[in-house]
Amino acid sequence: MRAADGEPDDVSADEPEETPDPGEILARLASLLGPSSTIGVGDVWVRGQNATGPGSTAIGTLNITTARTEGDGRTWAETLTGTWVRQLADGYAPAPSDPQLDRHLKQRHLVCLSGAAATGRHAAACLSSARRHGFDRVVVLHAEQPGDLLLPEAPWRDGHGHVWRLTEAAVRDLDGMALVGLAARAGTRGATLVLVGDFDQRDQELAGHLVEHRPAAPVDVFRAQLRRQLRGRCVGWCAPGCVGDCVDGYVEDDCVANPLLAAHLAGGPRPGEVVRLAELLARTAPRGAALTDWLERLLPRQLRDRAARVLAAADGGDTPTWGVDRRRAFRLACAVLAGQPVAEIHAAAGALAAPGLAGVGPGPAPDAGGGAAPGFPFAGAPPAPPSTGGAGALDVLLGPVLREAVLVVDDDRVPGGRRIEFARGHDPLRRSLLEAAWADWWLPEQLLGWLAHLVREGTPGVRQAAAGAVGWSAAHGVHAALHTVDQLARERRAGVRQAAAIALVGMAMQPELRQRVRGELDRWAAGGAAHLRDTVARAYALGLARLWPETALVQLRRVAEARLQRRNNSVVRGLVEVYVGGHAASVLPALAEWAVAEDEPEVRLHAGRALRVLADRWAPAPRERWPELLDLVRGGVVRMSDLATCWATALSLPGTAYRAWRTLGFWLSRAEGHPEVSDLCLQLIDLVVAGREPLRHRLDHQLRHVWGPLMRDNTLLRDVRHLIDEDPA
Repeated sequence: MRAADGEPDDVSADEPEETPDPGEILARLASLLGPSSTIGVGDVWVRGQNATGPGSTAIGTLNITTARTEGDGRTWAETLTGTWVRQLADGYAPAPSDPQLDRHLKQRHLVCLSGAAATGRHAAACLSSARRHGFDRVVVLHAEQPGDLLLPEAPWRDGHGHVWRLTEAAVRDLDGMALVGLAARAGTRGATLVLVGDFDQRDQELAGHLVEHRPAAPVDVFRAQLRRQLRGRCVGWCAPGCVGDCVDGYVEDDCVANPLLAAHLAGGPRPGEVVRLAELLARTAPRGAALTDWLERLLPRQLRDRAARVLAAADGGDTPTWGVDRRRAFRLACAVLAGQPVAEIHAAAGALAAPGLAGVGPGPAPDAGGGAAPGFPFAGAPPAPPSTGGAGALDVLLGPVLREAVLVVDDDRVPGGRRIEFARGHDPLRRSLLEAAWADWWLPEQLLGWLAHLVREGTPGVRQAAAGAVGWSAAHGVHAALHTVDQLARERRAGVRQAAAIALVGMAMQPELRQRVRGELDRWAAGGAAHLRDTVARAYALGLARLWPETALVQLRRVAEARLQRRNNSVVRGLVEVYVGGHAASVLPALAEWAVAEDEPEVRLHAGRALRVLADRWAPAPRERWPELLDLVRGGVVRMSDLATCWATALSLPGTAYRAWRTLGFWLSRAEGHPEVSDLCLQLIDLVVAGREPLRHRLDHQLRHVWGPLMRDNTLLRDVRHLIDEDPA
């Protein structure tokens, strides 16, 4: 069907109208578009004379007193210099589990320290051994299997503390008898041995010997490391002779208090990542804006390395069920659909891993027939499996790096009962995954086609998340992204247009794109198709009005002229967003102009609708008896004449009169007994009915047949009666 003026009728009745909260939309977009706040680097292993240690051990070069290889080369030992161990201790942030480790090491000759790789567990073991035996009596061992250290030629040192980091294979080979043998060997030499590894699956077998490593907070690691790096240096504008007294102030006030760095440290980076950051930062010790610029340059680059490892998907083999292409698609779908059910992410990954996309890797991809976004071929995509097959299968799909960054939340309210969201502080990894996918793994047209498919076919949550990703993509391909949004904005379904509006908001949140987005909105509002104009109004309603309040009023006026808007509240929601953004002084005069546009009935209708919505707002305590609009009049923000004009229109139009009269009656009910509010209500009503006989008659009807019977004891109604009984002349 089409309206008489040639505009298409809205078909939003075909599906429930979505009215997402603008604040929530902006918060979700900000988590995807905000500055990067997490970095990731690979593990660093202790190997040979010129290696650096892992995690928080990575300080300088590992200096060796003696390095000896015994027998067939299956074992070797490195005795750390006392100087190096003291340097390690100087920059070490104590872990909460260190006291327990010290106690166990004093009572036993063998302790198993369990923790994830690159969390500082090796440094903790070395320093605990140093506290037990001395700073120059710490030995780093290497062996292929536990039995190698039981051989007569094993490189034990009498009276030393030994640290051995086990491989996964060595952890599997470690059994009760091996523990007994190793403890006995250490005891006969007056030594101790700390086995470092991930013993999560062996806690029952290792009872009595096991200590769970709990790493220090990243901010504490950062403080300790940066203070060590800067000790003795002047990092401020100090008087001559400064020997580093300004370091503590720089660490706390400039670095730890920096929002970017604080967000990064709050996200739980590994100690090795924090150490590397402190080392790099200490080279130039920037301050203020220079520090912020430095962080913005550094953090995204390292995030990109982590994202590339995630999307390489080389950590799970090539199983028939979840091969590399499927794992890669699932991981990208997690980034796009963060917060959505696992079942929805599976379905989205199935679409992306369709046969036309299989095998696409870094560099140019084969032609999948994607072309422009609307023509992307999703027919024939393999169906998503009904279940992940348990936590183990989900871990394979996610991979170890991404698994650390996301939370799998049990939620009975969603299909399948589980959803995936990024843990606090890891949202920047989502952006890096999108960047890596855009640049290395899929053609932009294919990604945009996939996102458009999710917008058209997904649930409301999936639709909104995919729209945010389309908005993000504009920074990398503005023409393609705007083309995709243009196609979505022409859809007859209101929910799809709502998603197109979210994409526009995401684009406008990126400063470099604002001029282009504003020009596009101008073009759509001035002469675009009805659905395009509706999308403009929806974009302002979803938060864009907070960025361009004055432009919003101009463009919403143009959109309000469209007949399609009779069935939508997009214009009103946009006006309310301008109002709540602190621009009531601009909104009410504009609405007063709309209200008197006799030759534009659609515009007058929106003025009445907007007034009715704003009239339901009340001032906060202790002025809760005040309608917010009257309180603005009292404060001089809004003119009483403009308010009266808007009220007169709302009370006159058939589409708004019923609710407007009820709201005005409620104002009078709340104002009774409060003289200041009552006086302004009477002034308003006097202006509303002055020179408007139909409204005077309707007010008389309300007093006789509606308000009077409902509010018999309201003395304010008598004052209202006096207003209409007086001679109009």
